[in-house]
This record gives sequence, structure tokens and C-alpha cells, in this order.
Amino acid sequence: MIRKSTLIILLVTVVLGSAVYYFDWKRGEKEAAKPTDESKLAFSIQAADIASVKISHPSKPSLPATVLEKHDGAWAIVQPISTDADATVAESIATDIAAARVSGKEPGTPDRIKAFNLDPGQLELDFQLQNGTKHTIRFGDRDFNGTGSYSIVDSGKEVALLPYSLLQIADKSFEEIRDHSALHISGNEVASFTLKNLAGEVAATKDKDAWKFTKPAGKLGDSTDILSLLNTVSVAKMTISSETPDNLAKYGLSSPAIAFSATDTKGKTSKLLIGGKIDNQYFARDATRPLVFRVKEDLYKKLTEGYANLRDKKIVHFDPHDVNRIEVHNSNGTALFTRKAAKDKDEDWVVETPDDLKGKTVGSWKFFTPIVDERADSVLDSAPFKIASAVGKPAITVTLSTVDNKKLTLNFSAVTDDAVYAKTSDDPAVFKLNKKIFETLDFKTKDMVF
Repeated sequence: MIRKSTLIILLVTVVLGSAVYYFDWKRGEKEAAKPTDESKLAFSIQAADIASVKISHPSKPSLPATVLEKHDGAWAIVQPISTDADATVAESIATDIAAARVSGKEPGTPDRIKAFNLDPGQLELDFQLQNGTKHTIRFGDRDFNGTGSYSIVDSGKEVALLPYSLLQIADKSFEEIRDHSALHISGNEVASFTLKNLAGEVAATKDKDAWKFTKPAGKLGDSTDILSLLNTVSVAKMTISSETPDNLAKYGLSSPAIAFSATDTKGKTSKLLIGGKIDNQYFARDATRPLVFRVKEDLYKKLTEGYANLRDKKIVHFDPHDVNRIEVHNSNGTALFTRKAAKDKDEDWVVETPDDLKGKTVGSWKFFTPIVDERADSVLDSAPFKIASAVGKPAITVTLSTVDNKKLTLNFSAVTDDAVYAKTSDDPAVFKLNKKIFETLDFKTKDMVF
């Protein structure tokens, strides 16, 4: 007779064994259910290996083929005409060719070739590598899953299933592949520019991160507004009007209303000319290309800006660390602040006047920030009498003294016509500011202390 304890042990053993078997079986079932990628690369190449691509439509023989060639890292169209290619589109085609994988194969029997629409085929890609090797892909119909396209690779005897996405990216017309940039510049890489329009002519060069006008000479440019101008030009697109214009006058381009040129850090100069208006667009041309095209009105308006729009609009330029004394006169009286010790700590600023707050620590950012960061809405070289009078009798005066005994005085008008006007002791121009700066600078000294 089996003892009770022995029976229990046997039962536990059976249960544990069954559990192990069950979980091993389930794990094996899951592993067997995992899909395996049995696809293979159609070509053992990199996108950079591709030197040229010809895109044609065998079922549409009247449609001209588009031929792309890569020279010195840049894609260009050489057929049906010679012109620049859209770098993003061309590179996407090359990348997808190199990444294409064959996910399955079918016998290339005549009946299947016909059923898959591979004779003559929807699209054909003929491409050549840098080493001279040539390849061909002929695309037929989409497969029943919708993710693949029946194809023949290099005159193979079998039908290969390639990604339908490759067919999509490559099946583009000449117009879709050609470059539509109005001018080839990058805003951040421009080292100098000139702009001539009805407002006059300006020229500026970039010195590190600052823009300086060479015409009019000696003036600073507004980096934010200049970069906005350059970026607007760099992203502007065109619509072709004529590939080979024979009469620039009819487009208003023999004496263009706007001439913009930019030179990059490598010394390359690009020039855009804008002429007559048609509907809500303007005729234009890149001086390095023969074609005439149209650009949108937003680009035209941006290029009508002049010195007044592009000039520096910061009311002051100084390093707060060089300042050791600030005197403020506003509607609440006079306040005097001095730097107590180290110049890299805001806590080292203290009150000198008024007497009841003498020695109290202040946060210098409260008066530095609104002055240093303020940008004018506009700058007036010749202010109207009303504005000149308001600034001449300032409601707020701020005097900054530096460690080398230099002084800068800023006079702020009261709110006038919903704005505040300011003038500094080192610039005869009047700055039109947002009225909020008046509220900021018309502080009570007690509100500045910690």
C-alpha cells in the first residue's frame, strides 16, 4: 500500500511536469507564430553608389523619360531638358532603390507576365552605379496585399515582389522631380547680401553673429529681421513661365523692380530679379538660369523691405556685467542702485537711494532685462514734432554707468498714441516701443528689493 505522503509527492510531481510541458508547448507555439522576414535585398548597393537614374513609362511611350544624374554630390535632370533636380525627391528615389527588398518570387511564365501587367509594364527604372554597373527594374501591378509590386529585376526569369512604396516614390513626372526653388541659398550660410527696390538700396555683411550695413555704412542690422528675409527667399518656390525667354521686357525683367543678391560663406553669389505682376504673382528669374518663373506675393512683399525694416531695433547694446551703477527717475522718485561686489551675481546689487532702503539687495534683472531685451516696433530718424516733444520731456530717465566711467542715458516718453518713445544719448534716432515698458520701468523701489 502506498503511503499517503508518497502519494502526495507523486501528485505534485505530475502537476509540475504537466505545467512545464504546457508552458514549453505554449512558448513553442508563440515562437512558431512569430513572422520571419525572409526577404532579401534586391541589390547589394548603397544610395551613394547610384550615379544616374532613368524613369520611363513603357505603357505611355509618348511620355518623355526623365533622366537624373549625380555630379559632385548634387542631383540634376539632364532629360528631357537640363535643369536642377529637387534634391529631396532625387535622393529619396536613390535611397528606396538601394533599400528595396524582394519579399517573394513567382514564375515568370508568359501568362503571369501578362496577368501582372509586366508587358510592357507601368514604370521602368534604369540606373547606373558609380562603377559603371547597370540595373533595370520594371514594375507591373500592385499585389493583392497592397504592399508589394510585381516586378522584373535585370531581365530576370522570375517575377519579384518589390515594395510598392518604391513604385510610388519613383512614379513622378518631370515637373514633380525638377527643382522649384526660386533661389538656391541657405539663410544661415549667407555672409552678405544686397537688396535694391523702390525703398532704395541696402547692403550688409555678417560679422560673427551680427549684421552690419555697408550701405548705409556704419549701421547695425536687425539679425532677427534679416534672417527672416533670407529664410523667406531660401524657401520660396516658383512656377515656370518660360524655359527659354526671348523677351525679358514683356515680363518686366529688363529693368526689374527688385534685385536681390546673396553671397554665401564659400563665396558663391546668387541673384534674384523680380519684375511685372500677373494676377497675384510676379515674374522673376534667377540670374544664373535662363528660365522665367512666377513667385508668390509674400516673397515680393518681403523683398520690398528697406533699411527702415532691416535696421537694428534694439534700443541699447551693452554687457550688463560692465555696468556698476544705475540711476532711475520716474513718477515714484529717484532710485540709485550700485553693484556691491562680484559682477556675475544679481544679489550683489544694492540700493543707495532712497535712504530708507539703503543697503537692501535688489534683483538687477528687474531693470536690466526690459532694457537689454527690448526691440523697437520701428525706428524714426526724423520724429514728428509731437513725438520729439514727448521724448524731449521724458517721463522716465535711466542712466547707466560702467566700470570704466562711461555713461549711457535713456529717455522714455509717457504713453503717447498707445506707444512709448525712447531716445538714447548715443543715437539721434527715436525708438517706438510697446507701452508695457513704461509700466515696467515706472517701478517703486520697495518692489525691487528682496
